[in-house]
Amino acid sequence: LAVSGSVSRQLHYREGMTQDASNSRAVPARPLARVEAWEDRSAWALFAASAIFFALSTWLLLEPGMPAWERNLMSFAVVALWLIFVLDYLIRLALARGARGPFFRSRLFDLSSLFLPFLRPFLILVYIWRLPAFRHGSGATQRARYLTTMVLFSLMFVYTASLGVWLAERDAPGATIVNFNDALWWGFTTIATVGYGDFVPITTLGRILAIGLMMGGIAVIGVTSATLISALTEHARKRVAEDEER
Repeated sequence: LAVSGSVSRQLHYREGMTQDASNSRAVPARPLARVEAWEDRSAWALFAASAIFFALSTWLLLEPGMPAWERNLMSFAVVALWLIFVLDYLIRLALARGARGPFFRSRLFDLSSLFLPFLRPFLILVYIWRLPAFRHGSGATQRARYLTTMVLFSLMFVYTASLGVWLAERDAPGATIVNFNDALWWGFTTIATVGYGDFVPITTLGRILAIGLMMGGIAVIGVTSATLISALTEHARKRVAEDEER
C-alpha cells in the first residue's frame, strides 16, 4: 500500500506552458514544463528499457545455473539499463533547475526505485503512465490510463510479494513454498482471496509479506471497481443526454 501511495502521488503531478506577453517568449507556467517535455520525448524508449530490465532481472534470479558467459552478458545489460535510468533522472533533475523541491516531491518514487531493488519492477508503471498517448487524452483515455496502471500494478505487486516470500521461505525447514512457480501461484490465489491452502508461508517475514499482499488485494479491487463504476456512470449520463435531445 505504501508503494501504491508513493506511485499515486508521483503520477498525479502535472505541468504546463504559457506565453510571456512582454517578449512573446514561451516560458513555463509551472516550473517543471521542461521536465514534462523531456518525459514525453523519452517515454516510449524508457518503457521498452524498463520492460527489458524487468525480464533480464527475473531471468538472472530464476536461472542460477546458466553458463557463466551468459550470466555475465545479461548482468552487463542489466547494469547498463540501470545506468540509463540514472542518466534519465539526472537529465530531468538538470531541467528542473530552479524547481528542485517540486521535482523531488513529485518524482520521489523514481529516485527510490533506482536504489531499492524491490521497487525496480514498478519502474514499468512509471514509464507507462508517462506515455504521451495516455498523458494527453480525453476522460475515457484517462480512465483507461488508470485501469491499465492498476492492472499492471497488481501484476507487479503479486510478482514482488511472491518473490519476497520465495526468498524468505525457500530454505526454511518444513516450508511448502520452495520454488518461484509455487510462490507465484500462492501470490495470485492470495490476492484473489481464493486461498486454497496448498501453499502457505511459515516464516515471520513470509507471513508479514502475505498480510501486505492481502491488504493490497483489497485496495486493488476497490480502485478497479471505482474506475469501472465511473465509466458506467458517464456512459449512462451520455445516454440520458442523447435521449433528452431527441
